[in-house]
Amino acid sequence: MANCESRIGNSFDKLYLERGIASQRRYPNESLISFIAAHYFSLSPIERSECRILELGCGSGANIWMLAREGFDTWGLDLSPVGIDLCKQVIASWGTQAHLDVGDMTKLPYPNCYFDVIVDVVSMQHLTLSQHHAAIAEIHRCLKPSGRFFSYHLGTGSSVCQSCDIEWYDSISINNIPEGYPLAGNGVTSFLDVPTTNVLYKNFKTLEIEKVHRTYAISNNDVEYLAISVQK
Repeated sequence: MANCESRIGNSFDKLYLERGIASQRRYPNESLISFIAAHYFSLSPIERSECRILELGCGSGANIWMLAREGFDTWGLDLSPVGIDLCKQVIASWGTQAHLDVGDMTKLPYPNCYFDVIVDVVSMQHLTLSQHHAAIAEIHRCLKPSGRFFSYHLGTGSSVCQSCDIEWYDSISINNIPEGYPLAGNGVTSFLDVPTTNVLYKNFKTLEIEKVHRTYAISNNDVEYLAISVQK
């Protein structure tokens, strides 16, 4: 696991150093906005300031600035120190603030029952199966009773999962998406289906999954995402 984590960290450090803020999207994920809107946009300004939200793998800040601007008590964690430095710049550019930490989502550096909400947008999909189990156990530990978790994660309906050119690391993860497919070159990448997701989140009392499909016309490849929402 440590070697895998090191490869992931080095891969994204390199990307951030080469491309800076342009290495990731500038604006928040649409499914994340829908999740926050459905459950938390009705809160008053005071209630928002008391609602503690953590983003796992916050990277260069494409999602977290929105959470901070909306008045939530916003926290971010990323394995990459370079990503955290970029995230600080993005948050400052929007005139807001957040608590940011360098750390591993499989060993969250926070107390039990600390967060009202934890979110992930395409970061957990770079964990192996065993790392998924560890991260989800940590998420469950750090959420308050009735707290919610949202994840936007690659699904097995993606075209690359049917390719003969991929090398599987375990039952959900491949060593790298090969050239010619969307999201190639990002290191270890995992894909979930509904049965596996049900098993991974079995300790949560509710689970909702929405499938999101995107087609890349030039390469004629499909990418599937699962928008996963659970409540402790």
